[in-house]
Amino acid sequence: MNKSDYKILFVTFFNDEAIGVRCLHSILYNNGYNVKMFFLKVNVPTRCTDYKKGVKDSFNSNADHLTNKELLLFKEFVSDYKPNILAVSLVSSNYMLYKRIYSELRSLTDLKIVLGGWQPTLNPEECIAFCDYLCVGEGEEALPELVDKMFTNQPVDDLKNIWINKGDRIIRNPIRPLVEDLSLEPVPVFDDDLSYYIENEELIHAEPYRANTRYGIITGRGCPYSCTYCSNVYMAKELYPKKWQGVRSRTIEHVMSELIETKAKLPYIESINFYDEVFMPKEDWAKRFFDRYVKEIGLPFYCEFYPGTCNEKKAKMLKEAGLEGVWLGVQSGSSRVRKEVFKRHYKNETVIEQAGIFHKYGISVRYDFILDNPFESFEESLETIHLMMELPQPYSMNIFSLNYFPKTDIATKALSEGLISEEELSDQVYREQQNMEITMNNENSDRNFINHLATYISLLSFDSRLEKREINSIVDNYLLHKRVQPIQEALKPYLV
Repeated sequence: MNKSDYKILFVTFFNDEAIGVRCLHSILYNNGYNVKMFFLKVNVPTRCTDYKKGVKDSFNSNADHLTNKELLLFKEFVSDYKPNILAVSLVSSNYMLYKRIYSELRSLTDLKIVLGGWQPTLNPEECIAFCDYLCVGEGEEALPELVDKMFTNQPVDDLKNIWINKGDRIIRNPIRPLVEDLSLEPVPVFDDDLSYYIENEELIHAEPYRANTRYGIITGRGCPYSCTYCSNVYMAKELYPKKWQGVRSRTIEHVMSELIETKAKLPYIESINFYDEVFMPKEDWAKRFFDRYVKEIGLPFYCEFYPGTCNEKKAKMLKEAGLEGVWLGVQSGSSRVRKEVFKRHYKNETVIEQAGIFHKYGISVRYDFILDNPFESFEESLETIHLMMELPQPYSMNIFSLNYFPKTDIATKALSEGLISEEELSDQVYREQQNMEITMNNENSDRNFINHLATYISLLSFDSRLEKREINSIVDNYLLHKRVQPIQEALKPYLV
């Protein structure tokens, strides 16, 4: 058998960007293998183009779940295509969905399943039962080695980063060092012949990204912060001590080559999203990069910031280069909750000052807030509401309920305090295609009120119609009567 006859099918859920999977796909494609991608499903978030509809869908839990017909279409495709390897990228929120699919695929006896991604890395002891091979940590070196050895029928028992399910025993290999030079990786391959996706109960043989108007890219990996709800903390503490928190940057030439090629291949791209954990390149790198970006790409772009890390000089330079908007993780208006619960260290004044800088230069902001938090008192949640009212309008928000993911510090804390059980952590928090948006109709009246009020603020602030007097009146009324119905009634016109 030639490499071109050896079939590898990558599968990802609800994510047409899939940056990590596309990287692995590109490596194996350039190594000569017959490698294709399957997107199950695409489900491009409506909020990217219609913010109010996105809020409405989130409020009404209108998630686009996998139907029984779509599951059957996928199983029939795999059965007919007969890949040698099925490589699945899995995040925690799709774990239950994957287990449902696995029970259907396991009957295809010649199929070897490889799991990778955040969920297998964080919870390998459980995930190894649902695959033949499991990749812990980064896979750019481990997966090609595994595939090469499987293709040539060589032993694979000693591959670092790879766990092996032998049926009667599990081989747990150690972790290899991080990939230091990210610029050695090939750029993604976009080819209609190499991709399939399912949407609206239809199997389509095409590259779903081709119709997109935005393109997602990272310029480096790593995060210097230690937020308790984030899986990066486990990577930094356990898998890659002293290494994960150091940002590994790609070269300017490497990033530009990807953007130039992407712009040529994806004709509808109108903007670029930089998905670095925190967009904070060194000033010299940023100046040289954006000098080229303006001349050779010239598209509006968006990126993520940590409060206080973008000064006025940097904001001005980025705006002149095309910065249209940013995501800013605030999470809570309570300094105690930020410091003691989330391990995020900045003052409300820092958030307001940062917001003012972006507002001055006409840079739109979408703020992340975590509510529905058992470690936060009602009074502290009101501090978040008051902070929302101090932010310059217009703005939009991502509002989340606090969720627990394996091996995160916040999950450990919740387990130790009896707020959740091990079974709940393993199963109940992993709803199919969970988007982690705010939970409505909460049994806790105070949290229910805060969640509805924050959603109301998000809709008003988007159109610069947020008035402190109205919000303060709603809060005063609730404190007096403890009734959630008035804010529910105020929200109704926006959500029908």
